[in-house]
Amino acid sequence: MTQKSETVLPKIGYLYHYPDLDQPADKFRLDIFISEIPTEQHFDVLRAHMLVKNSKDVIEHLTIKHPWNYEKTARVCAGFVIMDDRKGKKEEAFTFGGQLKIELQELQTVCILTSSAPILEISGATPLHKLFIEELEILLAKCQTAYSDRYEYETQLSNTDPFELYQACINELIQKFEQFPHKDEKYLQLLMFLHMQKHRLEAAGLYRVLAPDLGEIFEA
Repeated sequence: MTQKSETVLPKIGYLYHYPDLDQPADKFRLDIFISEIPTEQHFDVLRAHMLVKNSKDVIEHLTIKHPWNYEKTARVCAGFVIMDDRKGKKEEAFTFGGQLKIELQELQTVCILTSSAPILEISGATPLHKLFIEELEILLAKCQTAYSDRYEYETQLSNTDPFELYQACINELIQKFEQFPHKDEKYLQLLMFLHMQKHRLEAAGLYRVLAPDLGEIFEA
């Protein structure tokens, strides 16, 4: 009985899936495996946190743990996905929004987040992602100032197409950094990264010339 239970414990704490951009139907995806029983073989996720719009159209900060006996689907708003373990450590990602599906299994709860836009892993191995996200936070904070009520802003954020938000942010940041008279090495690398992301979308035929900019998306 013990041996059988061990075989269905999570084999990994979380997993990023990166689609082939030549296949427009493919989605970016983050799987999170939450268990009360640590394996000590990887990052053992105890809880996952994210901002969601639930089936009652209520915006809430959702904390998911095992066993999960509540709503099994939600729309995830743009922002951070935080995973923490029982040792006080955490791993983070940034999403531009997406759909969350939660599956309850015997010894684990599986969260499957899918999105039309990249889900960015934040770690020491991805320093450009961290710098990109810092700039995204500045952009989105500026967008929020157009709203007198945070709930209205979060509602608009939750209703925004993730890919449109991603493309608008890419374009806005390229324009911002192109105008910098002096760019240090850090921002030159970020600007190159942004142009590469735009080029990949164009090469895959995914870039939308008539897509709204940030001002249009967050027009209060």
